[in-house]
Amino acid sequence: MSKDQIKSGAILSYVNILLTTIVGILFTPFLLKELGQSEYGLYMLIGSLVGYISIMDFGLHNTIYRFISKYQSEEDYRKQENFLATSFLIYCIISLLVLAVGIVLVKNLDFFFANSLSAEEFAKAQIMAAILVFNLTLTLPLGSFQFIARGYGKFNFVNTLSILRIFLRTGVLLSILLMGYQSVAIVVVDTIFNIGIGLVYGVYCFKFLNLRVKLHNLNKAFIKEILNYSFFVFIQSIVNQLFWQIGQVTLGIYNNTAAVAIYALSINLVMYYQQFSLSISSVFMPKVSILVTKGATGDDLTNLMIKVGRVQFLILGLVLSSFVILGESFVQLWAGPSYTEVYWVTLIIFIPLTIPMFQTLAGVIIQVKNKHAFKAYAYLVMAVLNVPASILLGTLMGPLGVGVSTAVSIIVFQVIIINWYYWYKIGINVKKFFKETLKGILSVIILTIFLGHFFPNIGGLGWLDLFLKTIFVVTTYIILICTLGLNSSEKNVVKKYNKRILMKFKKS
Repeated sequence: MSKDQIKSGAILSYVNILLTTIVGILFTPFLLKELGQSEYGLYMLIGSLVGYISIMDFGLHNTIYRFISKYQSEEDYRKQENFLATSFLIYCIISLLVLAVGIVLVKNLDFFFANSLSAEEFAKAQIMAAILVFNLTLTLPLGSFQFIARGYGKFNFVNTLSILRIFLRTGVLLSILLMGYQSVAIVVVDTIFNIGIGLVYGVYCFKFLNLRVKLHNLNKAFIKEILNYSFFVFIQSIVNQLFWQIGQVTLGIYNNTAAVAIYALSINLVMYYQQFSLSISSVFMPKVSILVTKGATGDDLTNLMIKVGRVQFLILGLVLSSFVILGESFVQLWAGPSYTEVYWVTLIIFIPLTIPMFQTLAGVIIQVKNKHAFKAYAYLVMAVLNVPASILLGTLMGPLGVGVSTAVSIIVFQVIIINWYYWYKIGINVKKFFKETLKGILSVIILTIFLGHFFPNIGGLGWLDLFLKTIFVVTTYIILICTLGLNSSEKNVVKKYNKRILMKFKKS
């Protein structure tokens, strides 16, 4: 995959993330207003609960991405055909399991929420859960085509289609909500879009990528290899679902839908934050596969991590410093004064989460090297221990308690323990990575936050004041980054881009 493809893929990924974030931020207040706090909380609660069934993908999507990247780099098309045929057979079994488990869940929802939901809320919950189970049964196998396209390095197509989906989905949801429909209708619309997008990817793979699926032989050793790899990705899927969604489920059981709504809004902001770094590291899977195949050393991989990590930290730093300064005002204007707690829950998670978020390339490296077992088990222990901690602190402190539990878990497992593993078991020079990645950027973040407290109230309370302050914060951060944050090679890259822009401007 060429450098231009990586760059364009990363740029489109950020356009995708920016649109997702902007649309989500603009759409959420409208959604809260149309549904109301309790209905919104119910919608998020059932989505979180049924989301646990999605882990029955058993990590096969990421396994497909990894193996397709591998076979493309090796140009071993026969093995690729056999791998895909085997994967689709496994997906047939998975879909039947999802359907069976889903039916049991829908019929036994009262076991979880008999005491916390009203009769009307419970009836809606059952309908939404049934639709979401049907959604998962079809979209889990259809979703594999997106990861096949990623494995081929077609990030431009993937991101362009994702951007198109954002616009179409938002338009349809606005229409149905204005017509008076509520949470059940949203679930129906999402199901239609998910199935439709899956079919589009399927057509693209077969027609434009000339994808071939052929079972040359049903090799038990090969199936074992696939399952061994996907098992640990599956563990990671359990972790992601359990760790990030357990708060909404526990608050739904032990508190109420209003508490769920507060925590759900915080997690939405956290998910947006994570995407700013994940989008960059995700496009490097094919490149890392080639480097590992060619025998890249620990120093080679460390240097690549530093290069990517600094870009991630630079972007995350802007978001973090802006949120520290302006986040409370933003949340009050965005969701309403009754949601001020969202700011504190989000901030408590943002700060420790920043570290693993500019190290996401390490996750790609250990996947390619097939050494992700330790991380999977460590994070599983983290997620499991976080459950009783979230219940205890959530019962005592509500959404804020769940946020504290999540933050402490991140520090212990995703910062301390996993970096020990990267250093001593994978060969990543963690000390060099942190020294080079933090250099300049960390001081700019701290200085921006310090200066942010001196920004005056220009337009009084309201969106105008927030907008003007945001311009000040962003401008301050960019000036400080350009003067104090960038290293010499990064400054040279900026100069080259500036020269290209000037040349194009002069020609026009």
